[in-house]
Amino acid sequence: MKFSEYLEAAQNGDEKAMLLLIQMYQPLITKLSFFNGEFDEDLYQEQLLRFTLCVKKFLRIFSESDSYLK
Repeated sequence: MKFSEYLEAAQNGDEKAMLLLIQMYQPLITKLSFFNGEFDEDLYQEQLLRFTLCVKKFLRIFSESDSYLK
């Protein structure tokens, strides 16, 4: 399955697709959850919330030929 298919499935409510996307971006989400050099659980939860909202709102402004969506 291509990235764009996971994205579309997650936007349509597929929880497994959303979890896969979260796993793909887990290192970045974790990295952004540090404050003053310490991991912040509340910040981590906020990052997850914002990530899922961004996935749901992502517009299909790119064509299917864009290589990074495959």
